[in-house]
Order: sequence, then C-alpha cells, then structure tokens
Amino acid sequence: MKDNNKTYILDTSVLIEDPDVLYKLGDSQIVIPTAVIKELDGLKRNPNPEEPRAKAARKIARTLDMLGSREDIAAGARTSVGSLVRIFNRHAAIDDLASNADNRIVGAAITIREETTGNVVLVSTDGNMRNVTRAYGIKAENYPFYLDDTIDRPKKELWKAESRESEYFEDSHPAGYDRPATDVRIIIVAVITAVILCVMYLIAR
Repeated sequence: MKDNNKTYILDTSVLIEDPDVLYKLGDSQIVIPTAVIKELDGLKRNPNPEEPRAKAARKIARTLDMLGSREDIAAGARTSVGSLVRIFNRHAAIDDLASNADNRIVGAAITIREETTGNVVLVSTDGNMRNVTRAYGIKAENYPFYLDDTIDRPKKELWKAESRESEYFEDSHPAGYDRPATDVRIIIVAVITAVILCVMYLIAR
C-alpha cells in the first residue's frame, strides 16, 4: 500500500490508532488537514494523562511540532524515512456527514485531488467517511491497511461520552474533558460521607 506516487490524507482516527504512522508510509506524501489538528487538540486535553487516546494525540502533536520546527510544514516537512508531511488548511465545502470536522477532512481530500496529478487516498477507520470520500471519486482505505471494509470503527468510538456525545464530538472534546468539576464534587461527597460514618462509629462505641 505504500507508494511514493500516492498522497495520503490521514483522518484523526488513523493517527490515534497509530501515532507512528507518519514513519510507515515510505516516501509518500502525507496530508494532515487542520480539522484533524483541532480534533487532536481536543483529545490531548483529557484530564487523565495516561488515557491512551490522549497520549496518542500528544505524541502526534509533538511529532508534527518537531517536523514543523525544521521545515515549512505547510509546504511539506520531510521525515527520517522520506515521507513528506503537510498540514493543509483548505477544503471544499461539503455537508454529507454529521460531523463538521469530518466534512472538512473529506473536503480537504477533494481539494488535494483537484491540485495534484498523483493518486489521492483518504485513510480512515470510519466506514461512513470512506463511503462519502468514494462518492467524490477519491480512493479511501481502512487502517491498518490489511483490514478490509467489513471492519468499521466509527470515529465516535474515540469520543464516546455518557451524554451529549455529539457535542463532545463536534467540539473535539473527548469523554470527560469538561467534567473535572464534577469529579471534584464526587470526591468531596465521598470524603464527607466517610467522616460521617467515622463519627457514627465512634458514637456507637
């Protein structure tokens, strides 16, 4: 699947699945839409620093920052394995998916396809994103590449929340992102309950 004549547009789901993917695509061109950067920014803010998705988001953010500090990443920054990584901030306007971010990512693939003579491939674990991409005549592949399209891992699985799931997803905020205050209240209630039980135990003695 690695072809230096290909331009890969990577969805957020792929970078979370494998934050080292930039080094696994040979000397191909790799495009990261800014909509993906926004989703990564939301994911990395999880209050639990050991949460796997947050760790992956921080790792890929560090990699992109490192590449961008060495070369103009808007034009393309070269990795140690020869791939050329670009952060891309333009997209065609479409409204085929529920997520605005997903529409912008597919829209970026459409714009890239219009501007390049090589093969353009959008890579995503999300089946609906692949379906919409193909509707515009652009090739789409699952990741890892050995998985066929019967394996669908929707992006919402990355942002699964107990409630207001769509709001978290659209704002690129993972489950638990805006709930530190709630967690503090739970701890306070637990402490007060423990104190009351201790007092009752002492009185009973």
